[in-house]
Amino acid sequence: MLSSSKQARVFQPPPVGSRLCVVRSSVQDERGGSAPATPTASTAARCSSNDCPDQHPPDLCRRPVDDLVLTMKCMGIDKLRLAEKRLETLGILEKPEVKNIRIDEEEILKVTPLGKAVSAFPLLPRYGKMLALSHQQNLLAYTIALVSALTVPEVMSGKPESWPATGNILLLGDLGVLLRAVGAAEYAHIKGEEEIFCAKYGLREKAVKEIRKLRKQLTSEINLSVAGVNVAVDPEMKPPDDNQARLLRQLVLSGLGDQVGRKIGLEEVKQGEDKRKYKYAYHTGELKSPSIFTLSPSFVKPSRMEPEWLPIYVPQLCNLGDPLSDPAPRYDEKSGRVKSHFKGTFGKAGWELPIVEIDFPDKIDRYKWFARYLLEGVVFPKLKKYTSSLLSPPSTMVKSWAKLQPRTEVLLKALIAKRAGTRDALRAVWVQQSNFLLDEYLKWVRSQLTTR
Repeated sequence: MLSSSKQARVFQPPPVGSRLCVVRSSVQDERGGSAPATPTASTAARCSSNDCPDQHPPDLCRRPVDDLVLTMKCMGIDKLRLAEKRLETLGILEKPEVKNIRIDEEEILKVTPLGKAVSAFPLLPRYGKMLALSHQQNLLAYTIALVSALTVPEVMSGKPESWPATGNILLLGDLGVLLRAVGAAEYAHIKGEEEIFCAKYGLREKAVKEIRKLRKQLTSEINLSVAGVNVAVDPEMKPPDDNQARLLRQLVLSGLGDQVGRKIGLEEVKQGEDKRKYKYAYHTGELKSPSIFTLSPSFVKPSRMEPEWLPIYVPQLCNLGDPLSDPAPRYDEKSGRVKSHFKGTFGKAGWELPIVEIDFPDKIDRYKWFARYLLEGVVFPKLKKYTSSLLSPPSTMVKSWAKLQPRTEVLLKALIAKRAGTRDALRAVWVQQSNFLLDEYLKWVRSQLTTR
């Protein structure tokens, strides 16, 4: 990828007696699954209306779908179902909410907003997801360095013991070592000591150079495509602090959740087998049978994840039961959402999860509980003074016989119709419709208080 200064030369007038010929390749626009939403957006952003020639859709968009599928099959690319499943696990594809599909029709997965953001990065989708989410936590610089290092094979040959750590940096495992090594190598490069540094700490110098190029490319593309972002390759980037390392662990889980493993205890090793070979062996959660994989010697400290994070960051691989009645669902004032406790398992292997508290799923019961807390004045405290004047207790909303009272159904249907099951969602509706829920709420209030 050329620097901005070299790209700008295309707009400079040619020397006298010469003709300027510009040959533009569409390879970047047609990267498989990595093109931006508007194929020529990155180019058009650097052109004025008078400079750019007419742009044509890439060949990928002009060819019939059946032709593309045939081409992929001939190339041996036939694991489309598996790829879709993996993208669904990452939250990049999702099943449509409205199912108007006949029995003989195939359900088509739709691209999520996250998927559209991920498609802008020239990376594997799992790494693109990590980049897209890191923007929310101001971790872009660290994530760019980390995914760049993960993309390049065989970066380190030295021992992780050369990079002692504590706290969440230690729990980040070899990824934390890799991140700090890349940052330190960049500083050594500025000092002109990269070759000596790589030899001392067991880094492959060519790999370090490739990582640097990818970091610069990703940094440039993000600055061009994401509004309000100004990230740079900082040669003096400090290692992440403990809280940042914790957030990085969660980012890694969100992108690599399908690669979660559980360490095999020595008590699980069959009698007579060599226990030494199971030192770095793990069960994989995505296989029903207790299959085992062993980490290579160069990667001996995987990132450790909290089990309670799995339903939050890898919900597609968790099988959760019904919300627990004890403790009852509660309203979380900080997030403006109804929270509930769940028991469940993870992956095809069915690993039991600890009881976790997460957002109440987007089902009818969420709206019932949200309506209850709305009537109680918990969501908006200004309504609390009217609680004693309600015709029915707010807890009626979550009773099994709630349908017997028309006012509960009227309020519930109104919330569901606007998908207003959280505080922020309800506020967003009020911006568009200021009197939303007024009539429904007044049906709960005694008649002497309903004078408008």
